[in-house]
Amino acid sequence: MTEQPEHPDRFHQLVQPPVFIVGAARSGTTWVYDIMSAHPAVAGVYESWLFTPRDGLQSLFSKAHWPFHHSGLGCIMTRDELLAHIRRLSRRLLSHAMEPQHTFLVEKSPNHLFDVPFIQEVFPDARFIHVLRDGRDVSVSVRAAANSWVRPWRDTFGRSIRSSARAWRDAVQRAHEEALRLGERFLELRYEDLHADPRSAYRRLFDFSGIPYDERLLEEIYTVTDFQRNFVADETAFRRGGRTGDWQFRFSLWDAWNFHRLAGHKLLELGYETRRRWWLRQLWPPRRRPSRPTSPTPAA
Repeated sequence: MTEQPEHPDRFHQLVQPPVFIVGAARSGTTWVYDIMSAHPAVAGVYESWLFTPRDGLQSLFSKAHWPFHHSGLGCIMTRDELLAHIRRLSRRLLSHAMEPQHTFLVEKSPNHLFDVPFIQEVFPDARFIHVLRDGRDVSVSVRAAANSWVRPWRDTFGRSIRSSARAWRDAVQRAHEEALRLGERFLELRYEDLHADPRSAYRRLFDFSGIPYDERLLEEIYTVTDFQRNFVADETAFRRGGRTGDWQFRFSLWDAWNFHRLAGHKLLELGYETRRRWWLRQLWPPRRRPSRPTSPTPAA
């Protein structure tokens, strides 16, 4: 068998630290990834899960291996020695997405939100983009996915709104904790703002990541990634519809009440709602979807 040549480590090409897109599932992280990876100088890595404790490299730092000298890898090396190996391996693995023209790298795995401290150990200067979306629209999208193309979600998310409300609440809380810790290396972008004023949102993404652009390139990226231009709504597809405020036409009164019990305080905190009894509006839900997306007013 012919031995395959080793893929080169192209991380030295990067002129800025890698950027990681994170957020609750079905919050719009794929759209943000599409926008950023459409830039010709950006290498995109789609859902590597490379740093997760269950499926990624973080598993090597579990209790099975540590403390030092107790068991596993702790018997043959120190934690710092292992971390040095992990840094080199991570660079080589992510380099597989890079070509000679790439000087920036963007990785998108939503659940890396809960692995930010470990990613920082591997790449201390990494930046993070959190995509925030109204949790009620997230719940609608999660339930639709669970009942169509993500069958493993069916038992957890297919019927009750409670599980998705809890998951969104916990993700948002974790994101805000990381935002306080990371400061200028953490950007939160609202999905609703991306709909309402896409070009301004695109500029924020590229400016935050240190990725250069001009207005011509920005318009080219907008043309190929604008949701309404490029994707046809399909309730059973991965790109379901991308609507904002869709929960108003999908939530029953019972759904709204259950979401409120678990995550209503987050809606109020984030400015997605101003009234504590917002859920009562589902006694008289609207009959038609809005013709264009709307953006909530952030809380003062």
